[in-house]
Amino acid sequence: MTTGETLAVDVVVAGIALVAGYVIGSIPLAGFVVRSAGHDPNGEGGRRHGVAHVWALAGPGWGMLALTGDLAKGVVPVALGIVTWSWAIGWVAGLGALLGACWPVLGRRPGGRGVAVLCGVAFTLAPPAGVVSLLLAGLVLGAGRLLGRATAVPAIVAGLVSFPFLFVAVQQDVARLGAVLLLYLVAALRFVTTRDR
Repeated sequence: MTTGETLAVDVVVAGIALVAGYVIGSIPLAGFVVRSAGHDPNGEGGRRHGVAHVWALAGPGWGMLALTGDLAKGVVPVALGIVTWSWAIGWVAGLGALLGACWPVLGRRPGGRGVAVLCGVAFTLAPPAGVVSLLLAGLVLGAGRLLGRATAVPAIVAGLVSFPFLFVAVQQDVARLGAVLLLYLVAALRFVTTRDR
């Protein structure tokens, strides 16, 4: 294969990965979960379907189920892209999944803020960094429980903030770190555009 043909194949594969990731990210799993719990997400609570919405309406058990589904929406396309093609294709699939979760084409309501999908994507792009970030988040959450404080949000922040530093320590690749930070930028954009809703 010539260089031009190889580049054309890579572009086509990247396009397929982006679209496939977007479709997977767009699946309104949290909406399915909250309906299964006997709640009407269109008539109750906030305007978005997300893990926090399910947790508030149906309780922690259903919320954990929704969280698992949203994490999987990030893990599955990235893992498939990395295993079948390359890290870069896995990243493109993860970008698609995050875009789909934040601005879905499937379903009638806006998506969530994409935090769980971002966590699934990031974890799969660098599992060692993801494990350490998860442990840090767990330590913050555990310390909060011991002190009798609600620390779910600080735990999530600790995990998300520590990941890029751990990522560059493990990967030692600034270009890949830039790609990860672009994912963070997408999630931050979604958060800023929905913070008052």
